[in-house]
Amino acid sequence: MTPEKFKLLLGLLSSKERQILTDLFYHEPDCAKFIARRLRVDLKEVMDGLKFLENLGLVVRVSQTFVKKGDRLKHRNHTYYEITKECRKILKKLIQG
Repeated sequence: MTPEKFKLLLGLLSSKERQILTDLFYHEPDCAKFIARRLRVDLKEVMDGLKFLENLGLVVRVSQTFVKKGDRLKHRNHTYYEITKECRKILKKLIQG
């Protein structure tokens, strides 16, 4: 995905979906429940946003049984999501410059 195409996709996102993407950038991988708590929005809105972002190919479900949270491993009790490597690389460039 080119940075131009990525910027076009960002233009299609609602403010909630952009918030979810930003939250995942800084706190990934994470589940809808904890994203909703941090953003102080309804869980259904976050779940719908994650599904939309997943359909666009910006986020993916984490398939491992354990996920790394900071320095420790955590058992995955919920469905966790993370930003795709390609999306993370472009977001990092946009944030830094």
